[in-house]
Amino acid sequence: MLELVRSLRQSWDFAAIVLIVMVSMPSVWLSSRALAFVPHPGFIDDNWHLDGAFKASRGIWIGRDVAFTHGPVFQWLSSLPARCMGVSMGSIYPTWNTVPLWCAALFLFLTLRLLLGGQPPWKRFVLLLLLCIFWEPSLRTAFSVLAFAVFLRGWLGVTAKRVRGSAFGFAAAVMCALGFLLAADQGIYTLASLLITLAATVIENRRAPEALKKLLPALVTLAAGCAILVLAVNTLLATPLDFGFWRNSFSQISAYRWATAFRMSPEGTLYLFGTLAAGVGLFALRAILELGPGFLRRPAFLLGGFIFGLAEMESGLVRADTGHIVSACFPMIFLLAVILFSFESPNVSLAGMSAALLASAFFGQAAFGPSSLTRIYRALRYPLTACPAGTTEFDRTCYPQQFSEMLNTAATYLRQRSGPAGAIAVFPYQTRFGIASGRNVAGGLMQAYTASGAGLARLEIAGLERAPVPAGVYLPDPDLSQFGGGDLARWRDLDLSLPVDGVANFTRTPEVWFWLLRHYRVEQQLSQGVFGLQRDDSRSSRISMGEQPLGLTPQTFPISDRNSATELGTAIWPVDADVLRLRLTVHYGALWRIRKPERMQLEITRADGSHVLQWFILPPNVSSEVWFYPWSPPDLVHYFAADEMAWRPGPRPAITRLRLIATPLDWVSQTPEAITLDSADAIALHLRP
Repeated sequence: MLELVRSLRQSWDFAAIVLIVMVSMPSVWLSSRALAFVPHPGFIDDNWHLDGAFKASRGIWIGRDVAFTHGPVFQWLSSLPARCMGVSMGSIYPTWNTVPLWCAALFLFLTLRLLLGGQPPWKRFVLLLLLCIFWEPSLRTAFSVLAFAVFLRGWLGVTAKRVRGSAFGFAAAVMCALGFLLAADQGIYTLASLLITLAATVIENRRAPEALKKLLPALVTLAAGCAILVLAVNTLLATPLDFGFWRNSFSQISAYRWATAFRMSPEGTLYLFGTLAAGVGLFALRAILELGPGFLRRPAFLLGGFIFGLAEMESGLVRADTGHIVSACFPMIFLLAVILFSFESPNVSLAGMSAALLASAFFGQAAFGPSSLTRIYRALRYPLTACPAGTTEFDRTCYPQQFSEMLNTAATYLRQRSGPAGAIAVFPYQTRFGIASGRNVAGGLMQAYTASGAGLARLEIAGLERAPVPAGVYLPDPDLSQFGGGDLARWRDLDLSLPVDGVANFTRTPEVWFWLLRHYRVEQQLSQGVFGLQRDDSRSSRISMGEQPLGLTPQTFPISDRNSATELGTAIWPVDADVLRLRLTVHYGALWRIRKPERMQLEITRADGSHVLQWFILPPNVSSEVWFYPWSPPDLVHYFAADEMAWRPGPRPAITRLRLIATPLDWVSQTPEAITLDSADAIALHLRP
């Protein structure tokens, strides 16, 4: 009995997880009558949140049937509540992140037990609450720090004969495999933490060769375990020798840095450098202060922990919006918080915890508070069972009326033209039409706009070709020059197509657009910005593409300034040309793999004196085709008409001049060394009767 009491006293920090579960409990889980309220449904990621859970309910899994940056384990966890309740938009919106958040809290709890196991439970209790409430942990970042702690404890335990090398080697292989099954990039960072902790352990034991020899069984078992688990994952998702999951994961990782780069704001820069400065200071302080031996004063932790936190922070340099920077900085912030709570001297311990509390209050962002419990209580007592004025219910969700009407019209069209077990096509990224219509969204990727590069485009098209897809929806980009006032906000709230990070969807994924052009025609406009597509495979043999060089000299243009403008020359534009194709190579030094490419734009000047600036993306140091539609973006939908006479709604002035502009997104952007123009062609599209 005394042992049980003592055990409970040492484990009551688990109560922090119970509190987090209570304050994050979705009210729809507790009240079957409750509706979800979504006043602004235009967030692009909502599409994969909804479609991921819907796909899981139909047995369509990431890694086996479609590729995505997240993995099948994340899909299973995020869809679990909705699948238990009955999949609907109203059940997915409030619950998709619930189980991943609970798992993140559990992972942090386990990590604190590994790193602060010798500290009083109340310290771990307070720290876990601080981290979960103020610092926005996610499943991926929490798994990162858990993997780091497991690897570091494991390597050091093997050298000290406290852990069997073979057992740890296989456990490390399992952690690495699980990282990839959570998310492709998470797998890479799990491997990185494994190597970082191994190197830190070797450095700490560099004068103890006998200790280093004990690592050999762990390394052998690790290699064998990784090979076995790769084959096991292959078997689970396909066949033992089908490495598609790994190949597709690495393809998406390699495209991430050049295809999704986003500028860093001054606030993001301050957050990043503030975290770095705090990391340098606190890791140095922990190394200098000799306040008891402590695991956190060991060179392996100090060196490995700092490098690990720095490596995770580097991911925030690419997709540098505030949310991604906060996520990238979390592992470093977690380790700094652990250090502040690790001191054993009462006075220093109090100072450290006070610093953590003040930093959380001033620099963190409270996700939960006392109001969370009262909110849940109110939702249980007075559940939202009728939509507020100005909104309409659609699939257990209260949307703005115009949005609900758009969904209903498109869903009705798709249901009438495809069977319940059939599939639909969606371009470019509004995969929510799948769950809205109760039809699978076809394609090899979760969303077509991620088909950056020829390899991922082929993967998306292969998925479209695997099964007959009788109908679909096409949402053309708008002409933003015609927008004024609140037009852009209204367009976004309807989740209608917009250029992704400034790049037109035609330019971002031209291969997918051309495949759709050859296999579908527009049947009718369903609502503003939404067109219904009907399958018409006869177009594949009837559509022809004639190309004519623009008379521009292929050459390499050296780049010396961070802001550069390169004249490509005067173009000879055919009167019947429709689209522009350039073959370019942008040459970067090796540092672009640590930083990110510059923003690339093409300035197109027309014969009437008008000009337009179009953004584009392309992989560095690879000769690639870039496609542009040099006219008004909404006119692209006309090419899906059954009659070629409708493709060109009016006369179009010739293209007379082209200029490439390269400018830095932010201070991180790497300036190219040169830009090579390999070819420039005008493409004319025709449809034979």
